[in-house]
Amino acid sequence: MNIKYISIVFFTSFISFASDNKASLESKAPLENNSVNEVDDLIELDGLIIDRTLTRLGRDFYFSFSMKMNARYEDIDVNLTIKERPTALSGSIIGVYHFDKVIYRSALSPGQRQADEKAEQALEAVNKYIVKWQTEKLFKDTFDLDYPEI
Repeated sequence: MNIKYISIVFFTSFISFASDNKASLESKAPLENNSVNEVDDLIELDGLIIDRTLTRLGRDFYFSFSMKMNARYEDIDVNLTIKERPTALSGSIIGVYHFDKVIYRSALSPGQRQADEKAEQALEAVNKYIVKWQTEKLFKDTFDLDYPEI
């Protein structure tokens, strides 16, 4: 194929895509005229376990932890992040975070068996934290501020 032909096909498909989007945007009413609160329209994703690991050891921990979390909690309403900091001597330091708050942190030596054991320990720590966090959220004083403002 000729490069000019490919660029022309791409350009024409881009123009048709842009014109379709422009027509669909113009058909919608402006946001200023809507009486619905914009905050109510936002959809938040819950139940994510984000993988921020760097090595095979961290990925083994992440895989084991996420499988155990999904088996125990089918629809959980918190997002968790698994972060790893590799070390030169002892493998890695692995942590489970919720809103940048450390729930569980441990040193992880090489080996699949230890990754499974540490994932089970992390699961128990996360279970305790979730119960505590949901209880605090229910009984939090919101007299002056609503939940999104806190």
